[in-house]
Amino acid sequence: MMKTTRVLLLSALLSLFICIPGASAGTDAPARSLILFIGDGMGVQITSIALLYAEKEMGAELNMIKLANQGVTGLVSTHSADKLVTDSAASGTAIATGVMTNNGVVGMAPDGGILQNLFEVALWEGKAVGVVTTTSVTDATPGSFLAHVPYRGEHEDIAGQIVEGSANVVMGGGRMFFQPPPDGKRKDGSDLIEAARERGFQVAFTAEELEAAGQGRLLGLFSREVMPFELDRDQALVPSLADMMTKALDILDDDPDGFMLVVEGGRIDHAAHENSIEDALADLFAFDEAIGRAMTYQESDSTLAIVVTADHDCGGPAITGTSYAYPHFGALDEIEEGDSEFLQWISGHHTATMVPVFASGPGAGRFAGVQHNTELHARLAWLLGF
Repeated sequence: MMKTTRVLLLSALLSLFICIPGASAGTDAPARSLILFIGDGMGVQITSIALLYAEKEMGAELNMIKLANQGVTGLVSTHSADKLVTDSAASGTAIATGVMTNNGVVGMAPDGGILQNLFEVALWEGKAVGVVTTTSVTDATPGSFLAHVPYRGEHEDIAGQIVEGSANVVMGGGRMFFQPPPDGKRKDGSDLIEAARERGFQVAFTAEELEAAGQGRLLGLFSREVMPFELDRDQALVPSLADMMTKALDILDDDPDGFMLVVEGGRIDHAAHENSIEDALADLFAFDEAIGRAMTYQESDSTLAIVVTADHDCGGPAITGTSYAYPHFGALDEIEEGDSEFLQWISGHHTATMVPVFASGPGAGRFAGVQHNTELHARLAWLLGF
């Protein structure tokens, strides 16, 4: 591994060395608040590789594994209504609404009907809601909690629904879908940045502006398209996923009725599509850093539940033996640079392999066992008392 890469990964893993007592599986009573972590494309394979790398190279334990060991672990199957292998739109919709839909569809049934999602129910119940992501805020997974469109590529429509909607916090990339040309791509020429301000949003474009934001609604758009991979992120300009989540918690926790926050590590999937183990691990570790901060937050709030899962697997990477050898621990350095016969990818696409779910706090016990992502939705809804 290159020295600079190793330093960056070490930085992303620093929080793993902190002993976090956290919460146990908790009571079987509903929670006041929920943080739902979705590692896009984070199947059991990439999680297994990350666990090995943290343990053997860093002498550390992933926060998500600490969470699992303090709470419960389950597995989630992910097929959609029309495909054995789901995409993020169908899987995000299943988690958000509890209904299987077709690939490519966001927040709608296969027949075109509008589906009520967890954010809409939470708002009806008086809770605050928010989503932070490292993809565009108009992408399929955040869109499943924020909008309803027949095709996931309708980013401009999703952006309009975000601004017209009632979410308290929305942060990630995708600024071009909110702005007219030449800076943006809105064909209707509208300026949704100004419209967002008129609807009470603070708007932040940089890490400094995020830090300066106060209480109240917040729209953070930190890149024109998707946010950069963790290894490419300019820390002076672009906030980390953990920093976005921390600001979101500061805002959402002011609601006396509680909140629901979705935190997506969206670019784990993009790296897996490219078969880049280096970027996949770095973004997974950044995702895991956010989980560690949430666990620290949970220590002082016994009414908070944390659930960590994925929308689907991507690429199916595996550390494998060959016909003549099994890999030694030193092979992790070769694997990290993506140049090793001991690391194999099934494809550059999604797979039907089940994904993990880890949960702690009130109601966590219900997430044990094997479940479909529509059942995962039902357990999330019960957890929040819906």
